[in-house]
Parts: sequence; structure tokens; C-alpha cells
Amino acid sequence: MVRRGYREQGQGLIEYALFVALLLVAVYLSLQAMGISLRDAFTLVYCGISRSNACQTLFSDDFNNLNAWTIVRGIWKTQDGKLLAGPGEGRIFRDLPQKDYVISLNGAQLFKGNGYGIFFRATNPNAVNGYSFQYDPGYGGFIFRKWVNGSEINPPFAVAKAPSFDWYSQPRNIQLVVQGNTYIAYVDGVKVLEARDNTYTEGGMGLRTWNNSTISVDQVTVNSVK
Repeated sequence: MVRRGYREQGQGLIEYALFVALLLVAVYLSLQAMGISLRDAFTLVYCGISRSNACQTLFSDDFNNLNAWTIVRGIWKTQDGKLLAGPGEGRIFRDLPQKDYVISLNGAQLFKGNGYGIFFRATNPNAVNGYSFQYDPGYGGFIFRKWVNGSEINPPFAVAKAPSFDWYSQPRNIQLVVQGNTYIAYVDGVKVLEARDNTYTEGGMGLRTWNNSTISVDQVTVNSVK
């Protein structure tokens, strides 16, 4: 026989769980109505309790236009709040005020071709010095490259092969953490590559395409690293 106290305690826990679930649903609907994603809300909360997270937004672009960018070469345009690029060799840059930062590409898609890249610690856009992380099915995986006077240095200084990865027409969230001499790349929240190099200590970010690649990106955000 179940004693009354235990029955009432169990009912209380169920009621509490239902209340929490309803509260979470209400919060989610409120965030959606205000145009705030769960990811952004989590970042705001986490920044409030952590000293080591990327908290200050240095730059954000929803691609209503390309006024914030320096287009060096290639086909770049905006359409319906997306950045569209390619085909062909293309490079686009943005200055940044800090040495260490986190670059986030949301909704990045590769439709065809051999991939695209994210420049970081980049200076002198017309003959770039810096690094790039490349989402690179043509190379068979993810890579970090060094650039000197506009030319990419071979071989890459870090490679992660991904033979079974689905490269095409899948929206991906790319995050690149640039801190000190250490560079870490994440794809959809999963760490795919880490590398170290001491050559370049500061510089902005950019994007690139090559060969017959065509891509789209929903949003770019750059946060500081504290």
C-alpha cells in the first residue's frame, strides 16, 4: 500500500515538472516573438557567469548590403538577407579591432565546387598575409593554411580528413576560435581541427571562394575573446 505522503509528494513533483515545462515553452515563444534565438540567449546568460567566453560583439552582418566589406575580387552579392558568392576566385575582407576573437558563420552552404575559406589574422587585403580555415572537400577535409603576400603556402599546416562528410547543400554553422597562437574550428558545434602557429598575431577576417564553388551565408558574427 502506498502511503498518502508519498502519493502527494509524487503528485507535487509531477506538477512542478509540468510548471517548469510550461515556463520553458513560454520563454521560448517569447524569444521567438522578439527575434532572439536560443543560441543568442544562451550566449547572453553564459557571458554573465563566465570570464573566458566570447562576450563582446565586435562585428555582425545579416547581409542586407555589403557596405561593411572590402571586395578584392570575385562575385559577391546579397539577396534576401543572404550573402551569395561565386563561382570563381573571390576574396572579401573586414578589419577587426582586436587580435583574439571568435568568428561565427551561420547557415553557410556549399552548393558546388571545391569549398570555401574563412580568413583570419589577415592584413593587406590586396596581397593578403594571414591564415585561412577552409571547408574543403577538394582537399578531402578541413584545413588551416598560411598566406604570404597574397599566395597560399603549401602544404597546409593542419589537416583533418573527413571522407564520409556530407559537404553539399547542407546549412552549416562554422565557428573559428582565434586566441593567441591557437586556432580551433568547429562545424555544427563539433570540433573538427586545432592548430598552432606564431607567424601572425593580429589582423581582420574575410571569406574566399575558388574554382567553380558557389556558396551562401545567412549571418557572420565576430565576438571578442576575454
